[in-house]
Amino acid sequence: MKKSWALVAALCLIPIAGVAEQPDGTVGGAAEPHVCVELCGCIDESNLENFLRTAEVVSIEDIGVGITKPQRVTLRKDGHQCRAIFKTVDISDVEPGYTNRLESVFTDKYTYEEAAYRVDRMLGIGLVPVTVTREIDGRRGSVQLWIENAIELQTAADKNMTIGNMDLLLQRLMLMYILDAMIYNVDRNFTNVLVRPERDDLFLIDHSRAFRIIKKLPSLKEERNIPVPDAVAKGLRTLDVETLESQLGNLLSKRQIRAIDSRRKLLVSELEARGLLPAVG
Repeated sequence: MKKSWALVAALCLIPIAGVAEQPDGTVGGAAEPHVCVELCGCIDESNLENFLRTAEVVSIEDIGVGITKPQRVTLRKDGHQCRAIFKTVDISDVEPGYTNRLESVFTDKYTYEEAAYRVDRMLGIGLVPVTVTREIDGRRGSVQLWIENAIELQTAADKNMTIGNMDLLLQRLMLMYILDAMIYNVDRNFTNVLVRPERDDLFLIDHSRAFRIIKKLPSLKEERNIPVPDAVAKGLRTLDVETLESQLGNLLSKRQIRAIDSRRKLLVSELEARGLLPAVG
């Protein structure tokens, strides 16, 4: 029986214990199947990062959606062209009508977009599109690769589109939980998960409201018993404050970085207790 993205929408935000489907064995190494590689013609992610930071801005346009008012930019360098999302939001106080959550400390910042990308890569997850920060037209913001031919999970669910590899998808949902727990992202919804159903691709976007200073895990858990891939397990076990500070010190506060490490330790304990975290070297 074919499964649809409408089912995934339910699985994505309403975790259910005891789902039968499990990933096929343990994965590891450079060819991790859960990773969604998108390089826009560049040779590797480092090359793409440099392109996003330095390429000429050919055009910029309002997207017309999103409370943070992101813009889509077209970038060109050495005859190579890519599109990206440019976000400049930088809010540290709750504004009336801006958020429906009551929080004593609320932030919505473009720097969190690159921080989420870096945490994703430090953990070996590979589902956040390549993201950097740069200045465009005198404004500093995040520049994240635009995923061509992708649609929102909401759209895929509305159209009841078919899923190719359900096991792979379930593993990615576990990795989404790990990332969101690490960065304390409680703003995950059907519009900030992008999919390309014909290629079984899934990308995680829109993390400018993450990185709370709360030193506990978010309340929503991924309760399916889906083993964590070796590479991600190693990232979770070995990541330390020193590495976090070296990678995120220009993007987050020290309190935010310490909170990430506190949540990492809790996440390792939780996944170990459930027998889902391999003991990797």
